[in-house]
Amino acid sequence: MHVNGDQRGPGRTAERTRMIATLSVLAAISTILLVLGTLISINTIFFTALAAFIVGIVVVRYGFGAGVMLFIGCSLLDFLLNPDKFHVLLYLAMAGFTLLAEGSYKLLEKSVPDPKKRNLIHLICRFLVFTAGYVPIIVFLPRLFLERTAIEHFYTTDWYMWVIIAVGIIGFIVYDLAYLFVKKTYMGLFNQMLGRR
Repeated sequence: MHVNGDQRGPGRTAERTRMIATLSVLAAISTILLVLGTLISINTIFFTALAAFIVGIVVVRYGFGAGVMLFIGCSLLDFLLNPDKFHVLLYLAMAGFTLLAEGSYKLLEKSVPDPKKRNLIHLICRFLVFTAGYVPIIVFLPRLFLERTAIEHFYTTDWYMWVIIAVGIIGFIVYDLAYLFVKKTYMGLFNQMLGRR
């Protein structure tokens, strides 16, 4: 028993060391993407989405705890290094959503054995979580997303709020599909690498 413990200990330590090194590199890449999103303002959402995708990939590869560590580390780095604090909020929303989505999928894997049913339940849950967070913010705090001229339309035109909500839902669908594509591509590459060993 003692010998087996000794044999497994170094393997676990090496794996944990690799994971920490990988998380450190990914945190640096994520922070660079977030700062680029501030410097190249036309691509803010694109770079923030890429940084948020990294959190989800870490949950898939290393588990929910590692994803939480990366999320907290990147949020702190973004807060300290990013001059535009609105982009910090945007990252918190996008990466937090991705973290919760992957964490809830891990729970569904244990309780729903049928993959098709599990994916459908997960899609509905993701949509409901997004809507529950996005719609109240648009209704009660439109200044977080809209410029001054858009806010005037928001309060004076009846249909404007519904357009903003619809645009947000379309944006969510695009974001979700892009993340699923990135996740599927990553898993395919990762499985190929394992197959070669």
